[in-house]
Amino acid sequence: MALPDERAVADYGIDAPGVIRGLTIGGVAGLAIGAVGFVVLGAGSSPVALVVGAWGVFVGITMIPTALLMYRSSKVGKLRERDRLLDDLALLGHEVVLDIGPGPGLLLIGAATRLQSGRAIGVDLWRPQDESDNRPARTLANARAEGVADRVELINGDAQALPLPDDSVDVVVASLALHNIPSTEGRAKAIGEIHRVLRPGGRAAILDFQATAEYEHEFRAHGWTDVARTARRYDMFPPIRIVTGTKPLDLAHQAEAVAGQPR
Repeated sequence: MALPDERAVADYGIDAPGVIRGLTIGGVAGLAIGAVGFVVLGAGSSPVALVVGAWGVFVGITMIPTALLMYRSSKVGKLRERDRLLDDLALLGHEVVLDIGPGPGLLLIGAATRLQSGRAIGVDLWRPQDESDNRPARTLANARAEGVADRVELINGDAQALPLPDDSVDVVVASLALHNIPSTEGRAKAIGEIHRVLRPGGRAAILDFQATAEYEHEFRAHGWTDVARTARRYDMFPPIRIVTGTKPLDLAHQAEAVAGQPR
């Protein structure tokens, strides 16, 4: 088993860095406009200046806290939710775990640290707009820093056409990934791919801040059991939900399960 690289520190990056940057710039600009409206133009004597000033301050006090909440979500909240999600899966250590859209590897590497004989596979397009410094080399560097590089495999691929065989993984996870597929049909196709690659009896857990009702609907449409969608959780921003479910056993696996039960 590989040992952690004590010289390196895993860095799981900032989610949606462009959005945070835009909110910060917009918020600062709004406060500047507000200052112009209230101070330079003299809000007391000009209704237009009052409106401009009030609008600028409103924009500033809305956008800057939102950017700060998103930054905290990336640095603190998502690590807490990762641990909570993986704790609930109660991995035994021998599973093959697929992470769809792992980016720098938050869930992927978190799962790998809980495996002994199993392995963790990450399938991603590694788009920079989804995560800061989003590239496979960084994911592997994080895996080495955590001492699990020997249990991690990275594959470049699309969630709508997973480059994996049928019934080949035990667990599928995804965090803030599937909502990036722009259409309802595309997201449904991704759920269909999860259904295809999971072994009968396999489990999935999808963390996202939107489209979670769609994921729940598609799981149920595929006949999954134990399907559930959590209430909103506020450790991440925007607040997230987690959708979970179990792929049903086919007839052959049902027969095996019955045969294996004590008489």
